[in-house]
Amino acid sequence: MKKINVLLLGCAIAVGMSSCIKDGETYDAAAQYEIEKPIVQAYAMEHLDNPNYKDIQGVRVWFEIVEPGDPASYQYKVSESSGQQLLVPAQATVSYEGRLVNTDAVFESKEDQKFVISLNSIIPAWQLAFLPNKFRFDDKGEPLEEPIEFGGLTEDGLKVGSVIRIVTPSFWAYQNRAQGSIPANSPLYFEISVSELKDYTNSN
Repeated sequence: MKKINVLLLGCAIAVGMSSCIKDGETYDAAAQYEIEKPIVQAYAMEHLDNPNYKDIQGVRVWFEIVEPGDPASYQYKVSESSGQQLLVPAQATVSYEGRLVNTDAVFESKEDQKFVISLNSIIPAWQLAFLPNKFRFDDKGEPLEEPIEFGGLTEDGLKVGSVIRIVTPSFWAYQNRAQGSIPANSPLYFEISVSELKDYTNSN
């Protein structure tokens, strides 16, 4: 089975952030994950009614599908033109809440937010939440001759009506960089509700 290189973005982010310096020491993503791993698990067990997890590149993400959504509402697509496999960006409208796992404090809550699902517009944890375990359709919506493995949390990705809760270590979020009210090295919780999905074009 072919594998799309979409998760390489997450790797690139990890490598880039790992080169950052904090308090005079080189950031060690693996060591930080080991610190966060039991904290993330305890939070997931307490806050998710039906906790599941997936290990991706050795880093565990906890999640719960609250509502699966309409399976026919959207198909995630890959363009294979010119011998390259490229994600076809989607536009989503969502409502979501984000919390800091360490304190359970809400750092952001938004309703009816529109954004583009691409490999440079959302954090890796959201890529894993939205995108499917395997891509099955080309840019015209036709079935691929062979599915392309991605590694998302669910078989076919989030759909219209989907509600998902995820608990991610900082490895798949902002790692050792502070982001607004999110401190460095923060594992995060999100609840995401999807109300619209469509292919993204410049006219959207």
